Amino acid sequence: MNLERLRELFGRLEKLTGVRDIAYHRIEGGRLNPVLKTHTDILGVEKWKSVHAQNPVYIERDRLLRELVRDPRPITVQDVKNDPRSAEEFFLFGIDSILILPVVENAAVKGIVVVASIGQLHEFTDEEVREAQRLVEGYREIFRA
Repeated sequence: MNLERLRELFGRLEKLTGVRDIAYHRIEGGRLNPVLKTHTDILGVEKWKSVHAQNPVYIERDRLLRELVRDPRPITVQDVKNDPRSAEEFFLFGIDSILILPVVENAAVKGIVVVASIGQLHEFTDEEVREAQRLVEGYREIFRA
């Protein structure tokens, strides 16, 4: 995986949305496997990976991820605290608003790019969501194993 290109994508997503916490997870073995995130919160990358290892996120146990895998399209949760679809992990990481973008290869979701607003709500506009998905699709080659 070309991590420099992934960082470039993260920068473009941050510029588009104004949200600084952005991450990429591969989907392997029916669960999320963290790859890279921006260094903007108190966790840092290694602690983030460690927390994920201790608290694995399984696709079949997560309502939003099940929905995303069945119907690959961007998903937003504008207010995590007041949305019944919110996963436990959102609270664990202190997420207030989230945009989940599928990485699709051969009609299957192989990973997700997550734009997570931490510390304040963010209203993801339809235009932001469309452009963010377009950006992810434009960087498709970096996600191929």
